[in-house]
Amino acid sequence: MSAVVPPPTTPKNGLGTAGFVLGLLALLFSFIPFIGVVAWPLGILGLVFGVLGIVRARNGQANNQGMAITGTVLAGIGLLICIAWVGVVGSVANETAEQSESLGIEPQHSPVPAGDATPEVIELGFGEAHTWRGGEAVRVAAPTEHQPSSPYLIDSDSRGVAVDLTITNGTKHEINPISWEVTATHGGRPAEFSIEDRPFTNAQIPPGGALTITRIFQVAPGTADLRISVAPSAFATDTAYFHGDF
Repeated sequence: MSAVVPPPTTPKNGLGTAGFVLGLLALLFSFIPFIGVVAWPLGILGLVFGVLGIVRARNGQANNQGMAITGTVLAGIGLLICIAWVGVVGSVANETAEQSESLGIEPQHSPVPAGDATPEVIELGFGEAHTWRGGEAVRVAAPTEHQPSSPYLIDSDSRGVAVDLTITNGTKHEINPISWEVTATHGGRPAEFSIEDRPFTNAQIPPGGALTITRIFQVAPGTADLRISVAPSAFATDTAYFHGDF
């Protein structure tokens, strides 16, 4: 009587194969911003199935140990890339918050009644300085009479006034005065910029640096209260007003 030979067992390769497929998908999706969030569950599942596939192969229940190991490695790399994305996004968010603070922009919170959102108004005299919460500072010198290079460059019923603004960068980043908002009123009426006025130069001011720029306006011939308003950006929460008779 011949011995009974047991039928060969079928390898249980399902876990190792699943780990490989999930690990590969996790790695591919991890390179895609935002959409790559799906790589998190794929990577975790691929890691678990890959390890289980390796254990099953070492116990002789499967013969695809190489595939299981590859899936585990791919899933691990995918998860590392996802973690790196989190670090990058967090770094960008922190840098954006610091730049917003340096411009005097308040972070956006839950809506508040319109009556509670009144911007702060700072009243100063010529020759004084104001520093915003972000570290930028400005000093507006006393205005001086401006003599145009040609009488045709100013209205016949107006006179020119020149105002020096010294901007000091007390932040940790470079700032560009081209984004600053400067306006003037004279006797309660808006003052127009002179034809000879040159807008803020597109120049970077390094941390700790300063830059003086002259703005030229047209005002009425009589003496009245001249007010120069200055803000580091159109979104600043407070505006500094420098004023005096001119």
